[in-house]
Amino acid sequence: MPLFAFLDESGDYKFAREHPNFLVYAAVVTSTPTIFCQEFSALKYELHAQGTCLERFHACEDQQVVRNRVFGIISQSTGYVVHSIVVRKNKVNPVLRKYGVYSTAYKTLLRYMVGGYKLDRVCILVDSVPDRSQQATLKSTLLARTTDVMNARAIPFTIDHHSSCSHALLQVADYCAWAIYRKWQNNDRRSYDLIRGRIRNEYDIFERGDTNYY
Repeated sequence: MPLFAFLDESGDYKFAREHPNFLVYAAVVTSTPTIFCQEFSALKYELHAQGTCLERFHACEDQQVVRNRVFGIISQSTGYVVHSIVVRKNKVNPVLRKYGVYSTAYKTLLRYMVGGYKLDRVCILVDSVPDRSQQATLKSTLLARTTDVMNARAIPFTIDHHSSCSHALLQVADYCAWAIYRKWQNNDRRSYDLIRGRIRNEYDIFERGDTNYY
C-alpha cells in the first residue's frame, strides 16, 4: 500500500514586525488514509443536531468546544505521524518573502517524510488555498521540489490539491499545523501537548541564521 501524506500550513505571509513571526508547514503521514473518516463524520452530525453545522473542521475558525472534541479524537490514534517545518519570518531573506519560502520549507519537509526508506509510492494531498497567486506558486513549487526528492530515491508519487472538506486527514493536518503554530507563536502548548507523541520532526529551519531582517 502506498504512503499517504496530507499537507497544510499555519500562519500568514505578512513579513513585518507588527505581524506574527512564525509559519508552520505540516505533513500528516500514514499508510491508512481512512482513519478519522467515521469519527469526524459522526462528530459533524452530532454537532449539527445540536445546532452547529460545519462543512469541515478548521482549527483557527472552530470554537474551542469543537477544537476540544477534534483534538480528543486525533490524540487517541497511533495510526499517523506528523512532520513539520517551522519558519521564523524575521529571518527570511527578502528575496524569499511572500511564497518564495515554499521551496526551502517543502523540500526539507519532503526529505523528512520519506527518510531513507524505499517506498512503493507516495500519494500527496494538499489543501487548496483561495488566493490564486498563492495556489499557482504552491502547485509549481511543490511539484518541482517533490520531483527533486522523489526522483533521487526512485519513488513514484502523485500530488493532488483538494479542499480539506474532502479528506479528514487534511483537516487533521490543519489542526496539527495550528497546534504547532500556537506553541511557537503564543507559547500555548495546550493543543500541542495532545499530539506531541505523534510529532516526529519539528525543525526550526532558520534557527541558526545570523541575520534578522526586521
